Amino acid sequence: MRFLFAALIFLTCSYGFAQDVAHKITYNYINHAKPNTYMMELVAKDKQVFSYTIRLTKIGAGKTIRYKQTTDSTRLFKDYNENFIVYEERLGRDYHVVNEDLKLFKWNLSDKRDTILGYPCKTAFAEFRGREYQAFYTTELEFTAAPSKLHGLPGVMLRVRTTDDVMIYEAQAIEKLENASFFYNPFNNYESINYDNFCKEYKAYRKEVVKKRNQRAKQQNRPAPKNDKAPRVEVIIPENRFILNK
Repeated sequence: MRFLFAALIFLTCSYGFAQDVAHKITYNYINHAKPNTYMMELVAKDKQVFSYTIRLTKIGAGKTIRYKQTTDSTRLFKDYNENFIVYEERLGRDYHVVNEDLKLFKWNLSDKRDTILGYPCKTAFAEFRGREYQAFYTTELEFTAAPSKLHGLPGVMLRVRTTDDVMIYEAQAIEKLENASFFYNPFNNYESINYDNFCKEYKAYRKEVVKKRNQRAKQQNRPAPKNDKAPRVEVIIPENRFILNK
């Protein structure tokens, strides 16, 4: 009886410990729409994914590289169980927490294959808010994950690029975390808005930015800057072109 009790305790503890296992992926993240190079890290656990960007900075002499999270870094949380995504967006000095359903991507499978970090990968293409994305994903790992807002393919996306090469995610390392009790949704206590309302906030913000730039240009007696496109990888307004003056 004592042996059975001890075995039950061991199994319970082992199950609880297994539940704390997560996986971490580090991506090199190149965004040619911005002049900075970033890293992106994500942690996947129990069909949930938390990701964040880190600006790549060099500190110290020689080639010593350290990672520093900056104010323009973004956090994002995906829940495949509850089928939602929530993330933060910065407009000037203001932050908004935005929520959307996890059904943003419709993928078309391709015959192209590749190997990334030793894992065989299939490919697929999808159009999303003004750009076409190519994803390389593997089904050889025991979890599901993808960087940024990307989702909808089985397995793990190890490389993602827009077909115009404006944005590229490339997995650099995969790590198993044995104790991931720290994992949680960081936006649980935040009030969020939906994507349509964020679009309205963004459009109002951009128009105010354009207004101030035009006023400054007039004061300095120089031509007003051109502002006919959204300065983002992802086009905010659902049209392919975001005309601020309309």
